[in-house]
Amino acid sequence: MWQSVYDGPKERQNSRITRPKVLLVVGHPSIGAALETLLRIEDRFEVRRAQSIEQAVAGLDGWTPDLALVDGVLVPSGRTEELAMPAIVLSGNAADGKRLGPRFADGRGWLRKDATADELRVAVDRVLGGRRPWARRGQGSRGSPLLAVVLVGLVVIAVAVALAWYLLRLRG
Repeated sequence: MWQSVYDGPKERQNSRITRPKVLLVVGHPSIGAALETLLRIEDRFEVRRAQSIEQAVAGLDGWTPDLALVDGVLVPSGRTEELAMPAIVLSGNAADGKRLGPRFADGRGWLRKDATADELRVAVDRVLGGRRPWARRGQGSRGSPLLAVVLVGLVVIAVAVALAWYLLRLRG
């Protein structure tokens, strides 16, 4: 029996948990960087960018995304795009988003280009469904604020009781 995790066996005893892979297909570098930053905030997703649909179709050196977020400006008119993964169209308004979504073989809807980090996370989680069993539904990785307050309160009470008991023992 060992006392520390450093004293134990060196082989891995847990399975590797991988983060979902999200491909951003955005032509404008600043918009792509902003969306990438929003997706990386909680370090929940592995994110890469492509500047065109052709670049996304051509492949990314063996990296296979689980989902693509595609800027609606890059979607050509009159043809269906064949991406190897589900796609969400990023659009400025609902009319364009609903019009462009069906142009993908596995289109999964649309999302505003100016979506917040939470909106992006919820959209990705919705599309990927049950692939992430360790994530909490509706709250991401955050717990309940009420639970945190109750736990802190219990710790404060326990410390106060221990301190009172110690002071009473000193008095004799």
